[in-house]
Amino acid sequence: MGKAIECIYEDNVLKPVGKIQLREGERIRVTIEKKLSFEPIQLKKKLNQDRISALLR
Repeated sequence: MGKAIECIYEDNVLKPVGKIQLREGERIRVTIEKKLSFEPIQLKKKLNQDRISALLR
């Protein structure tokens, strides 16, 4: 059974962002995928609260 765990790469080490449940010395297999960052889009006109509520539904 697999589980995705978000990590950050610092000082040549992968560090989990949150707590993980592994036993000391447990062997695991790691697959690395780069997290894509998305740039915010620019809207041509402002949305009012009614339109935002409608889009969220």
